Amino acid sequence: MSTNALDLRRVSRRFRAGIDGCSAVVTALQGVSLQVARGECVGLCGAPGAGKTTLLLIAAGVLHPDAGAVWRAPAAWVDESSDALGFLTVRAAIEYAQTQAELAGRDADGDVDGVLARAALAEVAHVRVAQLTAGCRARLRVAHALLTRPVLLCIDDPLAGLDAAERRRYAAFLGGLQRAGLAVLLSARHRALLAPVAARVVTLHAGRLLDADADPAALELDVRPPAAAAVLAGHFIGVQRRGRRVQVPLARVSAEEILSACLALGIRVRGSRIVSAPMPGRVAERADAVRQDALDDAG
Repeated sequence: MSTNALDLRRVSRRFRAGIDGCSAVVTALQGVSLQVARGECVGLCGAPGAGKTTLLLIAAGVLHPDAGAVWRAPAAWVDESSDALGFLTVRAAIEYAQTQAELAGRDADGDVDGVLARAALAEVAHVRVAQLTAGCRARLRVAHALLTRPVLLCIDDPLAGLDAAERRRYAAFLGGLQRAGLAVLLSARHRALLAPVAARVVTLHAGRLLDADADPAALELDVRPPAAAAVLAGHFIGVQRRGRRVQVPLARVSAEEILSACLALGIRVRGSRIVSAPMPGRVAERADAVRQDALDDAG
C-alpha cells in the first residue's frame, strides 16, 4: 500500500474567462506537483485567485486537470452543504447525509454515533445546526465527508471565521484524524493561520507552487527493535533518533523506499508520519553505540 494519499505530477488547469463575448483563457494551475502522505496535514496558502480552490477540487476528484497526472486514495471534498440543514439537529443532519450518500450509490458509514464522536460533535448531537458555533459547523462539514470513509480530506478555507480558541480545537480535531491515518489538504489565505494546524505549508501564487521543495521534510518512524536506528543509518543519509523515534530525511529518498527497506531489514514500524522539520536528537550511530540503549530498553 502506498504511503501517499495524494500524488500530483505537473498538473495544469485552465478556464474560460466567463465573460460574455470574451474568449480569453485563465490559467488557474500551471505545472503543480505535490505529494501528501497518509496521516499528513498540508496547508495551501495564497491570495484570492492563486489557485487554491482549483487545486483542492482536483485533489478531491471533483475537477479533472487539463494536463498532468493525479493519483489519489479515496478522497472527499468538504463543502458547506450541511449549513443548509439549519432546521435539523446535528444527529439528524448526519443521518440525512448518510441516506443521501446511499441513494447516490456510495458506500456510507452506518455508525452515526462513531462519526459524531470522531468529529467531536457527540455533546451537541441534539442541537440544531443553525444554533452551532462556527467551530462546530466546521467540524460538521468534515463529519459529512467522513461518512464516505475517505483517506484524504480536501478542505477549502476552514479556519475563516473561527476565533483563536476554535482554531486550536479544530487543529486538535484534525490531529486526531491524522493519527487515525487520514491525510488532510486545506487552504487559507495567510500562512499564519495554517502554521498551528499543518505540519507543512506551501504557497500558491498565480497558479504555481512556489515553495513545495523549500519545506524540509522527513519520515518519522516509531520502530522496533531499539537498534533499528543504527541499521537505518547504514542505509540512509542524515538519520536521527530519539529513543524509538527515528527521522529519515526525504530529500533523496521517498517514504515508500524507506518503509520497503524497513520491511526488508526486519524492522518493525509501529507508526509513521511526515514531519516538516528535523527532530532535535542525535545522529544515529551505526552499530555498537546503540547496544547500551537496547539493553536499557530491554531492562
